[in-house]
Amino acid sequence: MKTHIQIPQDILASIDYANTVNGGMSEAQTEVTETPHSYDVFVKAPGLSSDSFQIDVVNGHLLIYHLLTLFAERPAGLDNLQTVRTLGRLILPNDVDSERIEARYEADKRLLKVVLPFHPKRHQRRHIEIEK
Repeated sequence: MKTHIQIPQDILASIDYANTVNGGMSEAQTEVTETPHSYDVFVKAPGLSSDSFQIDVVNGHLLIYHLLTLFAERPAGLDNLQTVRTLGRLILPNDVDSERIEARYEADKRLLKVVLPFHPKRHQRRHIEIEK
């Protein structure tokens, strides 16, 4: 006899869902290096394709994530239930030009590379006189 278990939505929202899906998931590996012109962020996430990755800059933070579908078969009336799985969250340094951030997926290495270019005025110095 096969039993069918239904998980209430409020319980589902409160459990560590990512660690229970299909027996768990592999952790992403993230590395940050500095070059003469940028910081380079490398993310290797087993099982993800180039289309899976999402990257946003929000209030000075770089967010690298992908979306997980919650149910293989969606219950009637529930569309596109997904949860976010964060792969990397970095505070952007002041010397990064956030308008020029670029990302590239290197398929042969299965590696996401995010380039955080330095701001053109990175090493600018200015002395401030104090009024008396």
